[in-house]
Amino acid sequence: MTLRFTAASVVAVTAALALAGCSSPGAGPADEGKIAGEVTLWSYGKVQPSMTDLITGFEKANPGTTVKVVEEPGDQYFALLRAALTSGHGPDIFQMFPGGYQQQFADYSLDLSTSIDRAEFEAVQGQFFAKDSNLDNPVYGVPLVSNMYYTLYNKEILDKAGVTEFPTDWAETQAACDKITAAGFLCIGYGSDTGSGGFDAYQDFSYMSGAAVGLAGWDGLIDGTKKWASPELIDQVTKWGELRTQGFTNEDVLTWRDVRTDFLAGKTAMYMTGSWDASWAADGLGDKVHAAPTPFSDDPQHVLIRLQDSGLSVSADSKNKATASAFAAYAISPEGQKIIAAAGGVPARTGVETESTINQEIISASEAGKWTVMPMMDNFLDASVTTALRSSLNQVMAGQLTAEEALTKVDQATAAVPESERVTYNLSGK
Repeated sequence: MTLRFTAASVVAVTAALALAGCSSPGAGPADEGKIAGEVTLWSYGKVQPSMTDLITGFEKANPGTTVKVVEEPGDQYFALLRAALTSGHGPDIFQMFPGGYQQQFADYSLDLSTSIDRAEFEAVQGQFFAKDSNLDNPVYGVPLVSNMYYTLYNKEILDKAGVTEFPTDWAETQAACDKITAAGFLCIGYGSDTGSGGFDAYQDFSYMSGAAVGLAGWDGLIDGTKKWASPELIDQVTKWGELRTQGFTNEDVLTWRDVRTDFLAGKTAMYMTGSWDASWAADGLGDKVHAAPTPFSDDPQHVLIRLQDSGLSVSADSKNKATASAFAAYAISPEGQKIIAAAGGVPARTGVETESTINQEIISASEAGKWTVMPMMDNFLDASVTTALRSSLNQVMAGQLTAEEALTKVDQATAAVPESERVTYNLSGK
């Protein structure tokens, strides 16, 4: 029979049940349907506290299971993952993101719709991990959280510098950073605490481009009908790169390993990141730390970037599909989602609220209509385009490329995507 997980059954899935089609050549007894034994999970960068707690909860609910985490560097994650899966030596479970990220790994991912009840996918908006975003099709992963890109800021520093409100546009950002640097603080910190040699600049670009061209513009950028090196986007990226030349950021923007450390030490006012970092920020700074949409806009920022985001996929070649699938099911169950909420994450599941004051503060403002919610742009780009965007923007901030040169490289990457691999998402609904 087929092992199928529902909300009622997922916590107590210790019985030996059969998972249809999950036996593979050479698989041991653990792949014969019994939820037991060890599975390996690859983490995109450092494992988050919520994942550690989730694993603890799963292992407690399922005695005899072990989830072993391997942390892989974010800037090399997808290349390493593809190499491992292609060679047949990949992890049982791997951290994955919806849209274009998942698309490139669909052939290596197990269809979880055969083992997880449809109602469970609907509860977490699992269509973002389904083929063609339709739950009638194979579902290649589960979203754990509804993440946001945003700027964390230390209100105590802003107060000391005489900045009464967090900035909402470029002019206010300039004025705020002038005061913050004059007061002896770093205005905005960029870097890589892992030493990977870069940062995820597409988070910043989601706000810059969202404010400048909106969802209709994104549709054009994705399908190649609109140039990345357009006047409005060149202007946005130019202003962004000037943050460093004006002394508002650290000089070593690609390699600074103390970006988090200095933020927690009260030396840096702002840090571009997302809702996954609310937990450590609150632990270190308490009620001094808050979050807001990144203010990279000519007019007051009207956008909040949010999407059912970081999730899990199970390898189609896993030797322990039963346990791997059970972990994915547990992660989106009410029990698992409450664990994520308690760790400060923003749960993907409807009806489970975050326990993070930082995240709830911004969610409440969003639900009151303060901002227009747009998804994470990078999730809807071809992987090669995302790589080009991240690398080129990093070079702009480091002073190695102009905005026009960088965006032209992204245009070239977009043009190089084979027609057969192009996806039209129609984010604007037009």
